[in-house]
Amino acid sequence: KIYVYDIADYAELRTLASGAAFCKDNQWGFEVLLHYYFLACDCRTDDPEDADFFFVPHYTACHLNVKTFTEEESNDIFRRLIPKLSHFRRAGGKDHIFVWGGGFAVDGPFRDWEELIPDSIFLMTETEFWNPYAWQTRPNFRFSKDIVLPGRISVREAVQHNKLAVPLDQRPFTGDFVGWNRPLHPAQGTAESPRQRLLKWAAKYPDMHIRQDVPYAEALRGSISSRFCFVPRGKSGWSSRLFRTMFGKCVPVVLNDDYELPFLSLFEDAERWYIRWPMRDVNETLAEMLQTFDGDFLEEMVAQASEPKCWYFWHPPVFDASHYDLQEEDFDKICPEWRTKNAYVAVLSLLREKRRVTKSSFSSFFLPAGAPGSVVYVGRDL
Repeated sequence: KIYVYDIADYAELRTLASGAAFCKDNQWGFEVLLHYYFLACDCRTDDPEDADFFFVPHYTACHLNVKTFTEEESNDIFRRLIPKLSHFRRAGGKDHIFVWGGGFAVDGPFRDWEELIPDSIFLMTETEFWNPYAWQTRPNFRFSKDIVLPGRISVREAVQHNKLAVPLDQRPFTGDFVGWNRPLHPAQGTAESPRQRLLKWAAKYPDMHIRQDVPYAEALRGSISSRFCFVPRGKSGWSSRLFRTMFGKCVPVVLNDDYELPFLSLFEDAERWYIRWPMRDVNETLAEMLQTFDGDFLEEMVAQASEPKCWYFWHPPVFDASHYDLQEEDFDKICPEWRTKNAYVAVLSLLREKRRVTKSSFSSFFLPAGAPGSVVYVGRDL
């Protein structure tokens, strides 16, 4: 059961969770979508004594990217908010959930998080470093308590990539990368970054679709016309590129040693639909391996990706105008089970594994009942 803090009860939340109509439609839109989902979910409870988790809504990845407020202002707002949260002391914040959607992870909106919410559960896209923060020596992501999220892409993007995808045996390019040159983070050393090396391939390998500073349409063309799509670390670790190109039936080549892919524990064949290659070794060996890759095995990898790409999808709520795109049924052909196998359900499944066996409350205690295996919960006064 999940208790959702009411925005109306906290002035700080009214600032942090404002602008939903705008923020829901960008790549960080899952900040809003998860809030909406937990409000409408059967898993929601309005009784804090019945709650396993407490969800704290905010859309700070969106607001910091569009400069609604500064990082310093955001940090101050969170410092005021945390002591006011009615149920935070119940378990020292261990049962509180925060969503962090930006490449700057938690350090961007809440620089003092390790002082005030070090044990809370973070749902986040970023599992490593943010280049502008040269002072970082350790990622914000903690494998033992946090959950990695996919980025948001729209229904139209998914359908467009699927419809335009060229049959694998007819694709003119071996590999695709469209993006800017980005170095490694200082904590990762001084080697050339995977992007730096890929961009050098543009002149060396005519069968590689490598482009920089070109229109977005070129990125679409590359992902639907290439057999492999490179997903190198950029300004940070995560990128919506991974999730977008999967719908173009392009096999991802992940060039990021420190990035954790979302939801892998939910998939039967978690390592049979993408390639992971050392990000410091983008060399001739990689190029030759991709150029000579077996066609039948490539088809099998694309087929294996059918399940994870649907689990990575955040479908819009029924009251959203973009839900109309789902009603056109094109997405049903791509992900026929999207109603039960999607990013929301994946998050719930992983949260279930983090649920405490016994309640954690200052006013709830228990003792064995008469029937084998049963307990009775009692109040503080017994």
